Amino acid sequence: MQIDKRDLLTITILSIVFFSIATWNLGMTQTPLTTWQATENKSFYIDLGRFESIKSVYFLVKIGSANVTVYTGSEGHWNYIRMLNIQFSYYHWRKIEINNDARYVRFNFQQASIEVAEIAVLSLDNQRIAIDAVIDENTSDPNLSKLIDEQDLVQCPPTYMSHTYFDEIYYVRTAENYLNFQSPYERTHPPLGKLILASGISIFGYNPFGWRIMGVAFATLMISLIYVIGKELFGTWIGAFASAFLLTFDFMNFTMGRMATVDVFLAFFSLASQLFFLIYIKNVLKNGWKTSLLPLFLAVLFFTLGFSTKWIALFGFLGQLAILLVLRLREVIKLRNGLSAKINAFFAHPFFPLCGFLGLGVFIYFLNYIPNMLAGSSLIDVFQLQDSMFAFHSRLISTHPFASQWWTWPFIIKPVWLSVSHLPNDVVSTIVAMGNPAVWWVGFASVILSIERAIRRKYFACIFITVLFFFQWLPYMLIARTTYLYHFYSVVPFLCLATTYFLNKYWNSKWGKAATLAYFVVVVVLFGLFYPAISGMPAPTSWIDRLKWLASWVFQ
Repeated sequence: MQIDKRDLLTITILSIVFFSIATWNLGMTQTPLTTWQATENKSFYIDLGRFESIKSVYFLVKIGSANVTVYTGSEGHWNYIRMLNIQFSYYHWRKIEINNDARYVRFNFQQASIEVAEIAVLSLDNQRIAIDAVIDENTSDPNLSKLIDEQDLVQCPPTYMSHTYFDEIYYVRTAENYLNFQSPYERTHPPLGKLILASGISIFGYNPFGWRIMGVAFATLMISLIYVIGKELFGTWIGAFASAFLLTFDFMNFTMGRMATVDVFLAFFSLASQLFFLIYIKNVLKNGWKTSLLPLFLAVLFFTLGFSTKWIALFGFLGQLAILLVLRLREVIKLRNGLSAKINAFFAHPFFPLCGFLGLGVFIYFLNYIPNMLAGSSLIDVFQLQDSMFAFHSRLISTHPFASQWWTWPFIIKPVWLSVSHLPNDVVSTIVAMGNPAVWWVGFASVILSIERAIRRKYFACIFITVLFFFQWLPYMLIARTTYLYHFYSVVPFLCLATTYFLNKYWNSKWGKAATLAYFVVVVVLFGLFYPAISGMPAPTSWIDRLKWLASWVFQ
């Protein structure tokens, strides 16, 4: 397989298209950073300079919790408005409705252990109202001014563009811990994904764009990977192009790539491992078992990096081992030597070298914990953490409105609603993690059709696709912990490849070209229709409501 100029041009165009769309409104590049801290009961009020019609007040909570009681009026004559309970928040805007005319607004923080980066007051038309001063009721606290020192960086009203959402509260916080040589907050997964997030923050700054840009970069690189896999499997330009095209316009790769979590890194490393494993297996089939072990080493290396991000990378690697095992056994059984000779032959190529590669992988895995040890953990602590991680994932039983069972994922029964901001004029900014129906539903049907071609006709491409698809999906039937649709993310490339198998097969016929082009149009049209729901782009609620094809789809 050779990558020619046409391939490079195609990869470049698709990557530019995806990267451009994914970085558009990814997040603000400047947000409030200075914080005011309260570790006890604290009361103060803000002076707007004149009476204003106040709709709401927002607190940008950096971290912590508190009960905040809000009043309007004046000294000695405060009128209770309502109380806001802030719990388990990290760099997130919290809103409290006022709906009152006032010049002064008083805040009483109780049971507080909290850092607040900024306060914003919004008018009835959702415009920011300037704050003249912050006055401490009890003592002179010079740090109170930090609550209003970055007003020009406030987004009115706030959306995902200016704060964390969903699991970003864990991963961004942990990335910041690593940058500050602190003990990591999130320790239920290995460190690598959070270290990659930290690298983005170190380059682009502590802001939503900096949190998320590395995810976009890795999601874009996945397009190159699947293009090469398509070229390796099908040997044609259309086989490579179709694979990459479908992933480019899939919703899940787009949405998860734009969020500061680690799933996109897991998907990237898993796909890279599968690419190099494919190259190795093709070389074995062509040249025998004494072919170069470099692709196998790279497959193990990228598996290690995936495992260093999330342990579920193991599922795909077990699929690779299953292919390797069956292929090797098929040849060893044909040998006329005795049992011991067959056993020696079985392990000689490639399992002895493979064990060495895995040993190196263990070493690389624990290297990822160096930042933990720099923050004070001992090597024994790191080893004990592995047991804690296993216990957490094996025993976690919880409920969540957007959890879903493994068998529902290909049908997109329950998307994961990640974020929502209700904006003026019946407009909403919402983000949902789901698949492109044209990619997932057609892709799953293609996987089912590929099973017969894999078992009866023994087509190599179908064997590779179906084995790795089911090895990465079916283990979830054995997992008791809460699962979500985004756990299917690493399997999505194989939906694309399964569909591509049939597109490639019939491309040379006239009707095949017409059907393929029509299918591509449907994929792109659906991406455009659902773009507001998967990106957070403000849109009329009526538009979002029309996208709810199934009763179980919740978008706002």
